Amino acid sequence: MEARHCAGAEMQDMMAYAASVGSRAAQAEGAKGFIGNANDATAHWFGTSKGYGTMPHALIGYAGSTVRAAEMFHETFPDENLTVLVDYFGREISDGLAVARRFPELAAAGRLAMRLDTHGGRFLEGLDPAESYAVLERHAPQATRRYRSETELRHLTGTGVSAAAIWRMRETLDEAGFPRVRIVASSGFGVSKCRVMAEARAPTDVVGTGSFIPDTWSETYATADIVAYDGVPRVKVGREFLLKQGETRRRNGGHV
Repeated sequence: MEARHCAGAEMQDMMAYAASVGSRAAQAEGAKGFIGNANDATAHWFGTSKGYGTMPHALIGYAGSTVRAAEMFHETFPDENLTVLVDYFGREISDGLAVARRFPELAAAGRLAMRLDTHGGRFLEGLDPAESYAVLERHAPQATRRYRSETELRHLTGTGVSAAAIWRMRETLDEAGFPRVRIVASSGFGVSKCRVMAEARAPTDVVGTGSFIPDTWSETYATADIVAYDGVPRVKVGREFLLKQGETRRRNGGHV
């Protein structure tokens, strides 16, 4: 997902090239490596003609609901597999099930996926610290039964996209009769987080990553969040600070 982590197309191309070279080296040592990237422009570095990007949060904000955003995407790209962001309104479980019930044929065919990108300031819907530990106790008790650093514990049972969150999403989908709906996980997936997820056997079908690639990315990192639709302020749950920043810009004539 290099496009959002760079300043311009030239830098994007360099990042994609570097990631593809490193991935091939990792694959030679037995790793899965990168299967592709988010958009078409640099897909050739990974031996594919198309990117694997998902719908943006902005589409859900525009549509006004997760289900409607999924409908709009499917209406526009009916032959594409449907990967739906389910964290925009903070209702990953509720909205994920609603989408699966809206598209039962895609769900049964394995063409539907839920992308978890829960903001690091909140838990997945229905989870808290105690319930997160309970989820892992059901599926990967060994993951928390040894010393863990604070960062590792956050990856396992903390806020954001934790191992417990992924397991809870899998539980919910299976219990509702959607075992073939896949899970795409993104949000801070660097090497250490991926290692912890593997130790917890988190049932992730695809990992989206990118921000960890540059050692120092604060100078180039940028997001293009839409913060209002027809004058109505709206951002995904957890990113309300963007509304405050926008108000500051307006008060200062467009400058922070």
